[in-house]
Amino acid sequence: MDFLTSLAVDVFLVVASLWCILGASERSIFNPSLWWVALHVYSVTFRLIALSLGSQSMWYVGIQSDMELVHAAIASDISLLAVVAATIFVSRGTQRDGINLSAGSSWTRLNPRVGQVISLLCLTIGTLALAMFGYFAVAARTRGIDVSSIDIGQLETSAYPIVIAAFAIQGALIQCAMRGFNRWTVSLFLILLSLTAFNLARNSSVLAILMAYMIYQTRRRQHWLRLRWAIGIAILGLVWFVFKPIATGVTQGKNVEEIRADVRNYLEESRSESSSIDTQFLDMQATYMAAADQANRRFYGATVLPLLYLPIPRFVWPEKPPVNEAGNELTSASRLISTVGMPAMLSGESYINFGWIGCAVIPFLYILGMQMAYRRVRRHDITSAPRWVYLIYLMIMIIVFRDGLNSLIIYPLVVYLPMLSWGAFSKLLPVGTMLSPEYTASYIAPTGGKTAT
Repeated sequence: MDFLTSLAVDVFLVVASLWCILGASERSIFNPSLWWVALHVYSVTFRLIALSLGSQSMWYVGIQSDMELVHAAIASDISLLAVVAATIFVSRGTQRDGINLSAGSSWTRLNPRVGQVISLLCLTIGTLALAMFGYFAVAARTRGIDVSSIDIGQLETSAYPIVIAAFAIQGALIQCAMRGFNRWTVSLFLILLSLTAFNLARNSSVLAILMAYMIYQTRRRQHWLRLRWAIGIAILGLVWFVFKPIATGVTQGKNVEEIRADVRNYLEESRSESSSIDTQFLDMQATYMAAADQANRRFYGATVLPLLYLPIPRFVWPEKPPVNEAGNELTSASRLISTVGMPAMLSGESYINFGWIGCAVIPFLYILGMQMAYRRVRRHDITSAPRWVYLIYLMIMIIVFRDGLNSLIIYPLVVYLPMLSWGAFSKLLPVGTMLSPEYTASYIAPTGGKTAT
């Protein structure tokens, strides 16, 4: 099978999948199955188009034949079909049993006092860590400028300071959820978004924007994308694409002309036959799959074992195995998997664990859980603790799709622990059913929009 045939099959399956998903479930931006289709189109369909037009993989990715890429596309298509099957299974199950999972108003409500405390802690401690341990601080230290007079000892050698630095923007998101998008909360969010964008990895700011948009849509009870938002997201996507050389240039202290040249080179590289690494997720998945096949190796779930020792700081356990132990094992001179830090994507990780059957079973179970959660919270408003937790898991779906099952635990329980804690503590400290008029006015009653059906 060549790239054109693989592309034709993939496009047909994408169209058929959309038709089946929309027939069995809602047309909503909160529908996880539609998210999967969008991520599949970006990482697989668009890449197959580029390959059909003559694009080549980066040399260090280690692709050794076109069939490796075709096999990765087939694995992704199997996962896509599994997502459709899970969506239909949940839909027919609820219809057959006559269950309205979103009915009722007795859900646990988010406690605003708990949210206020968590938000203030995030804004203070997180912003301090952002200034002390972000990219700007690291760049300053390399120039002999110490921006911090606080000594935290060996803890600075671990990833915890960066994780805490990512808490800052979460404080602003909690404020937006409680108070709405007024002048004060929007200003706070934009300031911290700018600091986060230039001091942490790109996904920190991208996921924050995504969560803010979902909070906004939830407050307004809008479940679909309007034209102006679609245009805005397209523009934002272009900005995100070129933001990497911009942020790197600013951190390194380059002038405007040098940054402009870096952006131009980055765009030219993206249009060239070798294309950009940001568009080669399918290639990296193919490398994992081919390396596992060559080694005749299946991990049978061992790729998630690092979760058992991940919380232990490296200065406590210097010999702690790396998180991507599977990548280390599959790395070779021709496939620089761990050296480059390649993600396998969830479909690729499922393959190296359980083969072709894993490409179907793991995504099926993942979307099955997400669809069941979605149907329980789809008509809840912003005060709902279950919906808040669901939005967190929906936000990190991008990372789970790209990096695998480890992210399903690491991101909500570590990276987004403050926001997840708000929902958990609200379960333990409920606000009750009788709410004050001030609480109702500022927290519950969003303005504008129509309730989705």
